[in-house]
Amino acid sequence: MNQKALLLFVVMTYAACQLFSQDTYPIHLHHQDTIPTCHAWFVDSSGGDDQAHYGPGEDLWVTFESDNAAKPFLVVEFSFFQLGEGDTLYVYDGGDNQEPLLWSASGQQLLGQTIYSSGQYLHFHFVSSDFDPNEDDLSERLGWKADIGCASLCDMLVVTIDPVDGLLHCPETIGPVSFRGNATYLAEHLDYDPDAFVFNWLIRDETLTGQQISYDDFSEPGAFPVYLTVEDTANDCEQTTYVVVMLGTTPLFTGTASSVDTACARETFSLFGIVHPTTWTGFPVSVDEDPPVHISSGILYESSLDFDVFGDGVEILSQSDFDRICVFVEHVDQSHLRFELEAPDGNVLTLKNFGGATANLGEPVVWNDHIPGRAYAYCFSPEPQYGKMSETTPQFHDYTDTAGNYYFNALYLPEGNYTPFESLNQLAGSTLNGTWTMRVEDQAAETSGHIFGWSLLFDGIFYPDSLIFTPEIVQEQWYKNGSPITGNPASAFIEEPGLHTFRFEVLDNFGCLYDTTVTVTIQPLPRAEIVSEIEIPICEGDSTLLTVIPIDSDGWELIYQWQVGGQDIPGSIYDTLMVKQPGLYSVQVTDTITGCFDFFDKDVTEQNCDLTIPNVFTPNGDGVNDLFEIRNLEHYPNAQMIIYNRHGRRVFEHSDYYNNWWDGGNAPDGVYYYVLRYERMGKVRYAQGSVSIIR
Repeated sequence: MNQKALLLFVVMTYAACQLFSQDTYPIHLHHQDTIPTCHAWFVDSSGGDDQAHYGPGEDLWVTFESDNAAKPFLVVEFSFFQLGEGDTLYVYDGGDNQEPLLWSASGQQLLGQTIYSSGQYLHFHFVSSDFDPNEDDLSERLGWKADIGCASLCDMLVVTIDPVDGLLHCPETIGPVSFRGNATYLAEHLDYDPDAFVFNWLIRDETLTGQQISYDDFSEPGAFPVYLTVEDTANDCEQTTYVVVMLGTTPLFTGTASSVDTACARETFSLFGIVHPTTWTGFPVSVDEDPPVHISSGILYESSLDFDVFGDGVEILSQSDFDRICVFVEHVDQSHLRFELEAPDGNVLTLKNFGGATANLGEPVVWNDHIPGRAYAYCFSPEPQYGKMSETTPQFHDYTDTAGNYYFNALYLPEGNYTPFESLNQLAGSTLNGTWTMRVEDQAAETSGHIFGWSLLFDGIFYPDSLIFTPEIVQEQWYKNGSPITGNPASAFIEEPGLHTFRFEVLDNFGCLYDTTVTVTIQPLPRAEIVSEIEIPICEGDSTLLTVIPIDSDGWELIYQWQVGGQDIPGSIYDTLMVKQPGLYSVQVTDTITGCFDFFDKDVTEQNCDLTIPNVFTPNGDGVNDLFEIRNLEHYPNAQMIIYNRHGRRVFEHSDYYNNWWDGGNAPDGVYYYVLRYERMGKVRYAQGSVSIIR
């Protein structure tokens, strides 16, 4: 049987012995009795059976009296209470029903309640209605079971602390913290003098006096017990209580980053917010190496942590007794490293073995093995998010090392909780107290790295009160220019080129806000427009030359790919395109310097441009058909018109006839002959015929 199970067995066995060693007093068997006791069960007429019911029409009473002169006050705790409608248990603070009424209880009102007498007696009077046990629902008429004990006056003195400003605080904003002490006696009608209470405080070895005090020497993160002792000078009673003020720790944002350092305008990228709450302990749980220790072939890293804060003989029972074991390291190749942990009993466990894929740990300076890079926290936990390190598939990331070198698509293992190479269960039987040793070995001369330290945390149930806490992150949010971005990871895109900063903010359960920023460079998209050689829409059968005109650029750095209907046109990679068919033409313009591209389009439509030439017009000034107007002539600029009378004399001539229509002038009514010269599709064409003037 393990220690936890053994403790539970002892507690349950003790409780059972207490239960069966007490006398039991059913109310119907002790009607009108006064019972002296300080150790008994008080039950209804069913005997306290929570499956049986009491009887109808009961009108019973009993009085209990403390039989202990040193503890003259009765304490009655109801572990079960269930009365039906119309059934009531009356409780009086004294020897009969003439004393103050404490409770008039029905339903489940007394379940879990504790009653204290202000003297030597408590009087109980039970009345049940005339229900029919053969017809009525009895599920709510199950009675009660109460444990009777006794207490001294000082046992009933209760002292509490009201943390006026709360117990959880942010280290950056804390000021004076106020506390108010309260003291009272549990018995409702007990006569005492509150002015006789003296309040003495102890905070960080400093004593203060008064019912309400303020303390302003909280500065660093940590847990600080605040003790209050209240003395009732009139009754010579004293009680002590305490609360713990906690100043939160600042979390780490290691790993918070953008999926890209540089993006094109309107390109979607991801923002990854990663926060690591920092555990505070009142004793060392980590080794911090400053400066970091260089490791390579033939160099064995070894350091130890000594614990003496746990109970004597407390042992590891299973892997669940560990929280996490972390190594803070950067190295060029994880496959060359082995991590070992030695317990106080000499048992050695391999946390990470040699082998696996070649990949960085953290962000090493590859080209100079004596410059420390950036360490990541690689932890081993009973609840891992990754498998064994030697079996984990590496990921890719870009980073700039501490020496200023940039790495693109570097293979690495992300920080986080990994599965130990050997089960943590192998350390079962070792004591928590004692010396724990971490060893890191590098087997290859051609690679190296640095150890920044390591830490060991056990399950929180083992730590003494007020010696350890970890703030809980309750809210995460990305912001851009003060506006929230949904999600984490969050998707973002920016249209405006330049340097853009994104803020990742977290809130912990202490009410403290912390943040970090990520900066992304946004490259401009190429700017251009498409112009047509001829006006669009074009005439049926015509063609036009589309030309890309760069904006804010001479275009030497641009490349092109034309499309129609969303599909690439093979070979169309120049800044011009001859278009013969209607359609939506677009061009992808790529800036070869930034790699950014954008699309520009031109909708080429066509229309019927055939000329419609009338054979008669009526220039009589009525506004209808007053001109010799040719429809669609606007598509043929500089068309030349010559008009003759029937004798062959020119009566009208114009080199650009569109909108310069002949109104007949002074020519008499009759038939006239025209010749229209125009160009279409690069060829000169003629239209000729006759038109009549009728006024």
